[in-house]
Amino acid sequence: MGEPSQHAAFDAFIDAWRKALEERALVRFEAGALPQEPLTPAAKADAFVQAFGFQPIGFNWEMLDPGNDRLAPRSALATMVEALSNDMIRPSVPWLGEARALACANAFLALFDGSERTLLSNHLNGLWYPISGASDEWSFVGMDARSIAVLVLAAKA
Repeated sequence: MGEPSQHAAFDAFIDAWRKALEERALVRFEAGALPQEPLTPAAKADAFVQAFGFQPIGFNWEMLDPGNDRLAPRSALATMVEALSNDMIRPSVPWLGEARALACANAFLALFDGSERTLLSNHLNGLWYPISGASDEWSFVGMDARSIAVLVLAAKA
């Protein structure tokens, strides 16, 4: 999975955030080396998630703006903050809250080289496409030239 320091960064991310994320979701985080085949980002995401038993969703991955501007159209940062701030099933119930959701989202984005970063979500145009089979979920795939990771957050019943 990329360089040893990058492996340590992936481990540090999930070690830092697993407990907080598990307050309201079943969490699965996987990371590895990015396949070098000339595939679209959605095809790379599908191949990666399938290796861990998840369902591919093809063109239903939404490509997000990988920058740190929360006001950008399809902003990865804004999308992750939206996903993590409140409970998936009961949106009036706080989960991480906005400040911690922003910190978690920034930590996830920081796992990937900002000049080569690609982010995808399984929420597209107000619809969501499950990869885990859960009744409600948010999934994010991040990648750069060397590595790829998926963060799957499935609502607890």
